[in-house]
Amino acid sequence: MNPHLHKYNFECEAVAGHKHRMIGYTDNRLGVNMVHFHFLYGISSYNSHTHYFSGITGLPIKTENGHIHRIEGILESNNMHEHKYCGYTFEDVAYTGRKQTREAYV
Repeated sequence: MNPHLHKYNFECEAVAGHKHRMIGYTDNRLGVNMVHFHFLYGISSYNSHTHYFSGITGLPIKTENGHIHRIEGILESNNMHEHKYCGYTFEDVAYTGRKQTREAYV
């Protein structure tokens, strides 16, 4: 399996009257073939405050056109609250020719 990235885009749990959105790309895979995972990290901002996040995807889940990964965790605590998140990467993947870290965008 070629080195590849997955895009993710989903909302976090609502806390303190607001939700954060997590948008970005995973890092390249670690592992071989269908036994691999990806690291992810980034910043989610809302109404003048930010939460950092980092984590590891679950193992691949086979789909009709490839695979996806489950992502779940908690945004770093800030302003005396934190947000849980749970979602899946997109099925479409971006194949890369070399191992290079991509920054998440939010």
